[in-house]
Amino acid sequence: MNEQGGAGVVTAKWLPGAPIVRAFNAINYARLAETSHRHADPVGVPIAGDDPKALALAESLIKEIGFEPVVVGGLPMGKHLVPGTPLGGEHTPAEIRKIAGTLK
Repeated sequence: MNEQGGAGVVTAKWLPGAPIVRAFNAINYARLAETSHRHADPVGVPIAGDDPKALALAESLIKEIGFEPVVVGGLPMGKHLVPGTPLGGEHTPAEIRKIAGTLK
């Protein structure tokens, strides 16, 4: 994986012109059903991408399945959306925004 931009940037190089959005890499798949549709305390899903239409579609899909999407920046920010990084794991949307503000 490219340490400068992560898998999303590498994928974009392999698929030039394809709209790439990184999402759902931060939350353990086994917890998705349990943590979706929590109205009082929604779980945020950090997403990264450069294409506004692709981001809008991803945000819509994320909301539809019961999470709160949080755009954290362009595709290079996708390197922070994996377990073991500050954005890895379950966070509220506010926590995601706070953490993302400290990352490059």
